[in-house]
Amino acid sequence: MHFFLELFCIIFYYLLLLFTIKIWSFFTNSGISFKTLGLLFTLKFIFGLSIYFVYTYYYTDRKTADIFKYFDDAKYLYEKVYKISPIQFWKIIFGIQNESAETHNLLVKTNYWFKPFTSNVFNDNTTIIRFNAVIYLISFGCYHVHTLVLSMLSFIGLTSIFRIYSEKFSARKTELIIACFLIPSLLFWGSGVLKESILLFGIGVFLFAFTQLIYTKNKSLYIGIIVLTIGLLVITKTYVLILLIPSISSWILSHYTKTKKVGLVFVLVNIGLIIIAFNIGKIDARLDFLTKLKYKQKDFINVANYTKAGSTIHVKVLTNSSWSFVKTMPEAFINGLFRPNIFEIKNVFFALSALENFTLIILLILVIVCFKKPTLAQLPYIYFGIYFTILLSILIGWTVPVLGAIVRYKIPCLPFLYCVLLLCIDFKKVKNKFKILLYAKN
Repeated sequence: MHFFLELFCIIFYYLLLLFTIKIWSFFTNSGISFKTLGLLFTLKFIFGLSIYFVYTYYYTDRKTADIFKYFDDAKYLYEKVYKISPIQFWKIIFGIQNESAETHNLLVKTNYWFKPFTSNVFNDNTTIIRFNAVIYLISFGCYHVHTLVLSMLSFIGLTSIFRIYSEKFSARKTELIIACFLIPSLLFWGSGVLKESILLFGIGVFLFAFTQLIYTKNKSLYIGIIVLTIGLLVITKTYVLILLIPSISSWILSHYTKTKKVGLVFVLVNIGLIIIAFNIGKIDARLDFLTKLKYKQKDFINVANYTKAGSTIHVKVLTNSSWSFVKTMPEAFINGLFRPNIFEIKNVFFALSALENFTLIILLILVIVCFKKPTLAQLPYIYFGIYFTILLSILIGWTVPVLGAIVRYKIPCLPFLYCVLLLCIDFKKVKNKFKILLYAKN
């Protein structure tokens, strides 16, 4: 595309999305001013641009860069399928007759519609390729229009999470803005042409609709949104939806039973559902959770070896035995949440990730030393963030053997994790302790 035409497209869609943020009640009712929202969205877009430049001038192999390879396959679908047969194009988008010989002959010419290593786990490459192919119809090949659209989707999801927590923590909006919009790795990986942008949209909107459903009277609209976002999560990252189930179930149970023992409900429901997940394969092999995880780990190891990933770490090979999962839980949790650490710095990107993880440890210490006790009404929000973070971190630690991938895959839990940490720190106590420390030194 000609440079000036591409620039026009970027400016046009950027202004259009800003106008949407200004007039859409979803944003105007968020409690954040349009000026702040506009700045936050602009920052996301800038970070989306930064991913492009990193993978254009630093990591220069376009064929291995996720931000380009799915876009390039979408370009093929547009130029070689849509321009010739729009009907065939839409059949591919909606998965109609995708097993036919005609469709297969078209899809086999893409680079990443089919994974080099496949198992019985859903191939989510097709979701991001389809998204890009549909956006291509309005972008006309301008890459940064895709960046804008996916940044907007992510921004909607993160604004949803902000609105969820601000309902019960209205006095802590500054902390919530930081947690939802300003965490560096969340900004970087959650603003590009990647699955993470779609995932943040799906999780945020699903949970927003869920909380509106149980706390408001307008049920029908939110039931429809929940159904649609569940479908989106299924085709994007099914495992994230599965990990949401224990905490969502706990939240529902504690809400409708009006119990004061919210923590006990979350503990028992999470443990109970994990036990069921570990044993359900004995009843129906199609639901064998452990085998699916074992194959997922195998896929990741094969891909890491195939691509010769430079930040590979050792992960203990999982078996069908429940004990192989249980005994590796602590190590998996640490790997999934706290790595890379400051002793694993290999380049500037690892340094930034390690610094963020070090900051995370500092915040955990501050929670312990300067804990701010949530109210009973706030407890489900806190426990939800804790248990979702724990489960996702363990799952990542079990299956992902590449540090660079770990940084990306934990993105969905980061807004919840930082909401919990920042909301559970009494910053007045921190300030007082800091003053006492300075006084003692003097």
